[in-house]
Amino acid sequence: MNYFVGAYLNGKLTGIEKAQVNRMKLFTDAGWPATCLYTKYNPKIHENVVKFGLQGRCFTLYDYFQEATDDNIDVHRDWLDFWETVCGFRLEFVDIAPDVRLFDEQNRYVAYAHFANEDHQQLVYVNYFDQDHQKVKRDIYDSRGFLSQTKYLKEQQRVQAEVYFNRNGQVKMEKTYQEVKGQTVLKRVILKNFRQRDWFFDTEEQLQTFFFDTLYTVGDVYFCDKNGYIGQAMANIATDVTVCAVFHSTHARGQEDVLTAPLKSSYQVPLSQPEKFDRFIVSTHQQQVDLQARFDQLPPISVIPVGYTQSQKVNLRQKKPHRIIGVARFSPEKQVLHQVQVVARLVTEFPDVELHLFGFGNQDEEQKLRAYVAEHDLSEHVFFRGFVTDLSAEYTQASLQMMTSNEEGFSLATLEALSFGVPVISYDIRYGPSELVEDGVNGNLVTRDDQDLLFWKVRSYLRDPKLQKNYMKNSLRLTKRYTEAAVMAKWQALLTTIKRGQTVRD
Repeated sequence: MNYFVGAYLNGKLTGIEKAQVNRMKLFTDAGWPATCLYTKYNPKIHENVVKFGLQGRCFTLYDYFQEATDDNIDVHRDWLDFWETVCGFRLEFVDIAPDVRLFDEQNRYVAYAHFANEDHQQLVYVNYFDQDHQKVKRDIYDSRGFLSQTKYLKEQQRVQAEVYFNRNGQVKMEKTYQEVKGQTVLKRVILKNFRQRDWFFDTEEQLQTFFFDTLYTVGDVYFCDKNGYIGQAMANIATDVTVCAVFHSTHARGQEDVLTAPLKSSYQVPLSQPEKFDRFIVSTHQQQVDLQARFDQLPPISVIPVGYTQSQKVNLRQKKPHRIIGVARFSPEKQVLHQVQVVARLVTEFPDVELHLFGFGNQDEEQKLRAYVAEHDLSEHVFFRGFVTDLSAEYTQASLQMMTSNEEGFSLATLEALSFGVPVISYDIRYGPSELVEDGVNGNLVTRDDQDLLFWKVRSYLRDPKLQKNYMKNSLRLTKRYTEAAVMAKWQALLTTIKRGQTVRD
């Protein structure tokens, strides 16, 4: 089995999870066995997998130990009837949410229940209160319908213990916490009745390593996509287990001198303990060169893009010449404000110019963007569209994408845009744009943070219909280097090499 290992699968994808979904589809199309693994507790993961087509191919560490790795949905209980008829509770419905307050026979406020929606079928959690109305306990229900976790709380709602259950209500794991210098610190993990005995761990990292070692069978390969969070747990597993570290971003904090700049914490483990990893995987040749120039004794480095293109039916006549698209998380390194500021300068000359922003993330960043739009009267030109799983319909209308990050690992959004005939004007950063965009052919590369040059390049593009058409055609042509077949061949070569090494080692 090929395991793609991450931390958490949310209902909205970040770049890393998007890369995992792409890789899963490619492996599925190739007929190679693959599963996405996540190490954080997530009672909604089997609801989220449906959004991304990962049914039956995704579970968490907690699912594994709770004996619930499948997607099967239990029959949801009629909680309202149970509380009223069996418990004799009085129910008080909350106006602003699908929630219910519960009062016992003595009219004491004892619990607060939160449901997923207004039909009150899918219970999400129940909070329990003491006689002083202090929250003392929370039951968390898995999206599949069963009680999954109970949290015991103390003052200021700090967690003192957690208990995890299987579908039959049996305790499968316990965690205890203590307050250390004002912080809630995990002190013990007890894995209950696993393989006919209890197991004890001091840290989450120890539990993760045990999980990886226990799950592993001969021939399996772990692809670690979250090196900062689980890299050390991966490094600590048995020496006969094959582990590949996947780089999804720049490894150095500063891009001016990648040979001496401090390393990002996300890649400290694989780069300081390279002997613990069988292979590094990067998305660009430039990152491979930079790593090999800085470090000795690295494992082999494979260059495999995190995305690939599929043949798209593109009608260039449907594109709106002054419609720009931006696809990025709202976070400081993405510098989305630069795009908005370009549009602010374009409005006078192009009164129909539009920038459609697709993304989510840091609320402070989004608030700054919205404030700028309001302050500069751009509400008819800049649109916040949120997270959209499939942007195909948007790309068919767009004529340009701006990319203003100060760093990337590859820029999936750039590849996706180009595959729909949407040229990209991007800052020339490490890593990705220079391998996807040929300056003056299918877009433009602009010196990082040169906002004036960015504006002039966008302005020149919007003023020249002939240039637009030329860039669009070249975008479609040049992305053929990243077809599913081409990327699949790179993975095939890597898997063959790994298999050969495993055979020799055995």
